[in-house]
Amino acid sequence: MTDKNTAKINRRDAIKLTATSVAGATAAAALWVSPNAAAADPAMRTTGTGPGHVVKVHMPGMRIGAYPHPDAARNMVDRAVTELTGESSVKAAWHRFISPTDKIGIKINCLGTRWVSSMKEVVFAIVDSLRDAGVPNENMVIFDMFASNMMGGRYDQQPIAKKVRVLAHKDVGQYGDWVKAGPAKAKFTKLFLDCDSVINVPPIKDHDLAGVTCCMKNVTFGCVEKPHINHDVVNEAMAHLWALEEVRSRIKLNIIDGSTILYDGGPKANRRALVPHESIYATTDPVAMDTIAYELIENLRKQNGLRTLNEVKRGPHFLKMATNLGLGVGDRKDIRLQTVDLPKFVGNPA
Repeated sequence: MTDKNTAKINRRDAIKLTATSVAGATAAAALWVSPNAAAADPAMRTTGTGPGHVVKVHMPGMRIGAYPHPDAARNMVDRAVTELTGESSVKAAWHRFISPTDKIGIKINCLGTRWVSSMKEVVFAIVDSLRDAGVPNENMVIFDMFASNMMGGRYDQQPIAKKVRVLAHKDVGQYGDWVKAGPAKAKFTKLFLDCDSVINVPPIKDHDLAGVTCCMKNVTFGCVEKPHINHDVVNEAMAHLWALEEVRSRIKLNIIDGSTILYDGGPKANRRALVPHESIYATTDPVAMDTIAYELIENLRKQNGLRTLNEVKRGPHFLKMATNLGLGVGDRKDIRLQTVDLPKFVGNPA
């Protein structure tokens, strides 16, 4: 992979979306459009890390059996955020993204249950690191869509406010107004909308419609009430929903669980196409990271004799759309992938 020192975004004029209303006495809320829905994102914007910058921390032996070792995961998370920001301390690095007084959401992905999920060890390494940076337990919530999937991913529901809450938004059942973005529409969960800052923690997976599940799909389809209504426009939905200010203003950091990669049969588990990767990534640029994920998946498909995603009619066209909307860097040659190779982890199972 090429490491570029500079990054640039191919920006087009923002597409202006106009407000729309939905008639009907039984409608719960008006259908509306954020005036900033397709505005070029000025920030990846608050941290100084820059568009197109992705940090990869690789540690051989970070997995003990099927799961990461908690100590290895914590080491890798801390190194990823400090490398991304250039800060000398983990606390200072986190404070580039969040304030300890923020309401912080941690969006995970458990559709692949225990085999292909945001691994619990990585997620709680993030929680512990945030706690050490001054964030109290009651200010954090870990969430996904379905309690059954979360339990399959080894997350028990935990609603007590004084602890770190772990919740499924389908069970909480509170959503915002309808939002329209391009050809897509959605109601975002209040668990997402009530957050000041969201840490997006996806795995790296093949997807049967979009080709790639990583940063963008985890939020645009995982934080909404009825994701299936946008399946026919999956690529457009991923780009245009992410362009909404409601999303861009909240996602402060993407920490990617790259302990494994699923290169075929996703988004649910397919153990025949699941391989170790032993890495954690960090970035403020979701397009750049999803471009890296695409490259990783395609390389594994080629190594295993599978056709490309474009050949099987599910190429990740959202990457070009998102680049054109100014949401990040989708041209691989303009992405700076900064790789940190750590010594092999030696430890006992937790």
